[in-house]
Amino acid sequence: MHVDLYRRFTEARPATESIGRIMPYNWTRIAERLAGAWMAYSTMLDDFAREVANAMNAFTINVRRLHAWAAVLDMLGEDERAEAIHEFVDPIATLSLLTPYAIRSRLIFATAHLCHQVNLIREAGWLESSLPMDDEIWMDSTDREGAPWRHYNRLKTCIEAIGGQRLRNATADFRNAFTHRFSPRVETGITNFATRHIDPATGSTYYLFGGTEPLGVKDLTVLLDAELDRSYAAFAAFQALIAEQVAFVTAKNTEMLTEMDPQSAAGRSAADHVET
Repeated sequence: MHVDLYRRFTEARPATESIGRIMPYNWTRIAERLAGAWMAYSTMLDDFAREVANAMNAFTINVRRLHAWAAVLDMLGEDERAEAIHEFVDPIATLSLLTPYAIRSRLIFATAHLCHQVNLIREAGWLESSLPMDDEIWMDSTDREGAPWRHYNRLKTCIEAIGGQRLRNATADFRNAFTHRFSPRVETGITNFATRHIDPATGSTYYLFGGTEPLGVKDLTVLLDAELDRSYAAFAAFQALIAEQVAFVTAKNTEMLTEMDPQSAAGRSAADHVET
């Protein structure tokens, strides 16, 4: 049965290729010869730009897979449908629902570190201690590090839109519940038959009974398509911020190299002018 189900999936898969976009690689443009002060920035930029693109592209591919499975499920009988959900659909749907928050967190982390590295040189008196250790980097850290940069506010807005209230409400806060409690199921099964609540007006405790309905795959594809668009917007804003930083790094790096070796730097500048 598994082979036949997967065959149907592969037949449905090509129709999903137009969904979403693939984020580019090797788009950062920074000088090959850098002063030592830029080693951390250059290494982090190469690493973070690739990993953010990897996360978004994996998300796109999984959402395409989910679209294909949504089409296949419509054609299956009860037993085949249950088998497809268990073996294929649920793992993809679960990972897809967890990914927006992961992308959001990786952008926060990457932005904080990259801004910090340039701030140490660009901003007078900027302290190494202004950036906490990796496991304590949150949006407030990124806000501090990004504040000097013109393109940061747009990126912040885009990051905050990923995995926002609409997704949380529509999925019963799946990501948080999956990590800390019991999340809704996908397509079949009810969870949380009894839930405890506190009335904010009176402070009294009450219980609700009935359970949380499963999440439909077709509904999820609509929600996740929107998250793809939000992720792409954040990637574009991230690129704009990096371009702003690289412009500064390029100019400052030339100054640093000139101070280190004035004659060699002057020769390179003349050569670059001739090649241009």
